[in-house]
Amino acid sequence: MPGDWNESQRQVFTERGPENPSIDPSIWCSDSREVTDDLIDLAGRSGADVEMQSTSANGAPRLMRLQAWANDEVEAYFRDAKEAVRICDGQTETDDDGVVSTYGVIGSRDIGDESISWAQTMTPPASAGAEKRSSVSRTTIARFGSIVMVLQIGDIATSAGQSTMAEDDWWDIVEVAGEKLDDLDEQVHD
Repeated sequence: MPGDWNESQRQVFTERGPENPSIDPSIWCSDSREVTDDLIDLAGRSGADVEMQSTSANGAPRLMRLQAWANDEVEAYFRDAKEAVRICDGQTETDDDGVVSTYGVIGSRDIGDESISWAQTMTPPASAGAEKRSSVSRTTIARFGSIVMVLQIGDIATSAGQSTMAEDDWWDIVEVAGEKLDDLDEQVHD
């Protein structure tokens, strides 16, 4: 992957568990629950899960999670995930602890047979005298034939000038992952 990433976890699993949920339910807005409830079942029982860590130029942690799997339900999975993104686009929610989450589609870039990308920004309530921090998670779900890829990169921004990864840098990572899975799909069907 482009950048200085250190792999912290690699799993190929035949039984999905808490460490490989197919997509973190917290990234969806509450209005999308009707279409996201079945996503883990649609992802099936097996797949692969890789986590990597890096730090920004300012020393803030970054986390990348890449999951992929193939089954007969990849088109249904993508359909429901895309609908959830449509429902969440432009939504703002505040949880019981005062953390504000906003959701927005990242447009104009596609990979694979079909893809959808969005960002979730989570901002905790301000504390007196503390710098304001927010976490930004960018997610792409893409389908390459019979393979689905879910790529998430989490980043932190602060009021002290610490910024998140540039969108072009994030997209470079998405494209590299997509090319690898597209090659794998071609090998499977040759």
